[in-house]
Amino acid sequence: MAFVQLSLDCPTCEQALHLARLGVQAGVHWLEAGTGLLLGSGLEGIRVLREAFPTHPIIADTKTMDGGYPLSKWCGKAGADYAVIMSKAGEHVIRGAIRCREEFGTKVMVDTMYETDQIGVCKWCEDLGVDYLVLHLGFEERAAETHRSPLDYLHQVRTAVSLPIQVVGGLSVEDAIEAFQLGAHSVAIGGPIVPGDEGPKMIQQLQRIVAAAESVR
Repeated sequence: MAFVQLSLDCPTCEQALHLARLGVQAGVHWLEAGTGLLLGSGLEGIRVLREAFPTHPIIADTKTMDGGYPLSKWCGKAGADYAVIMSKAGEHVIRGAIRCREEFGTKVMVDTMYETDQIGVCKWCEDLGVDYLVLHLGFEERAAETHRSPLDYLHQVRTAVSLPIQVVGGLSVEDAIEAFQLGAHSVAIGGPIVPGDEGPKMIQQLQRIVAAAESVR
């Protein structure tokens, strides 16, 4: 089985809880305290999600470039299961996050956004001992380079490493389903996935992605 992560990038806890409830109703497996939520509400964004959804894994999308140890520690103490470190941060920062995992249990996701050698970097991350890889095509990147997709390197990375892989970056329902077919272990979906809708259409679209994830063997 693969997993669907709902990215909560709204600035307030109230908005995040509203979208999270819709996502959980649709069956999403993981909840992301997105960068927008962390900037708008700080660690409280993680705390309210943990209190409202005690059994859902929570990912803190800190996009950490410095302070891998303390930032991961703070996120873990607030209730996050994973903290996100950028591969561009380098070895010292990633090792700091790994040290935090060893001491406090906060797992390490590494986001490879902006890397030119995706396969080499993912192998390097595996050797370092991270828990999860995130193949991420950023907001401005995909707007400026419309020919690109976050799925571009998925098959190659999947065959090069044994770590679980998440794909994120403006995924449509069809993109998410294709990601699972190509071997992704999870996808991160922005909410609402249907522009202008935070109700039945969003739930319906998420349910299609969840069904595809749960059909993976």
